[in-house]
Amino acid sequence: MEYRKLGSSDLKVSVIGYGAWGIGGAPFWSTEGDHASLSSIKKAFDLGVNFFDTAPVYGFGHSERLIGQALKPVRDKVIIATKCGLLWDKEQLGSIKKVAKADSIFKEIDQSLERLGTDYIDLYQVHWPDVDTPQEETMQALLKIQEQGKIRHIGVSNYSVQQMEECLKVGPIVSLQPEYSLLQRKIENETVPFCLENDIGIIAYSPLASGVLTGKYDKSTRFKDWRGKGILGEFTGEAFVRNIQKVDRLKEIAGDLGKTCGQTAINWVLQQPGLATALVGVKNPRQMEDNIEAVGWTAPENTSSEIDQLFTQTTNS
Repeated sequence: MEYRKLGSSDLKVSVIGYGAWGIGGAPFWSTEGDHASLSSIKKAFDLGVNFFDTAPVYGFGHSERLIGQALKPVRDKVIIATKCGLLWDKEQLGSIKKVAKADSIFKEIDQSLERLGTDYIDLYQVHWPDVDTPQEETMQALLKIQEQGKIRHIGVSNYSVQQMEECLKVGPIVSLQPEYSLLQRKIENETVPFCLENDIGIIAYSPLASGVLTGKYDKSTRFKDWRGKGILGEFTGEAFVRNIQKVDRLKEIAGDLGKTCGQTAINWVLQQPGLATALVGVKNPRQMEDNIEAVGWTAPENTSSEIDQLFTQTTNS
């Protein structure tokens, strides 16, 4: 495993991170049960993964509980990241709202600490920007719980450059967690240069574009889960067909490298400027083993250029 410094922090994170969204269970992803989820977390640790990213909203607390349970014996050897800023009235997706007010953050941190079974969180991130709450209020609250020793470092997720600039006026942020993959490259023009200039580490989520870049699907695929609802462009209509055509070529390139399509897609993300870690979601230990094979090699320059060109200017639309 390879490890990189996360922005301006003292954290050294594995370049493959464990993304714990799916282990929260239905309606998203894994339905294989807690035993498979716990086994995959432990397998990740055994393979050298030390960065585990979760959030209260993942399974409405269930993901945090599983992460805490699995990592309790090795707490001092791992980096646990969770989030704040999304609340729900009922355990339904339609009830989720963005709230990053100070009093809400003070409640959320204690709830996360309890669910995770720990007395500190290594990286605490605002999940989505709350445009109705001043960034100053949010940051002041985060700085206060940092001073109390409840969190070690502050990060943000899904933030724009302007929103990060507002945060930095109040205090340091060490990381940004954006969606980033061969099929989602919007951050490259403005966000990545800003992060490099301000020593903000990039934590890429969905490096496999929620499975499209694994190469498992073809143009006739019709998703029966949330991916088929047209929420994201990769999974429906003409955009999906165009993306599958590109993925088909990526499969051929990966085969020439002796790698899978997914491993090649993750490896590409790991080579990009400012990237500290790429989060992968897995259903079972075998998938974790497969994803780890994305580490420790570099494609020839001409191959990297072809991949880059193949997916240049790919967007979500």
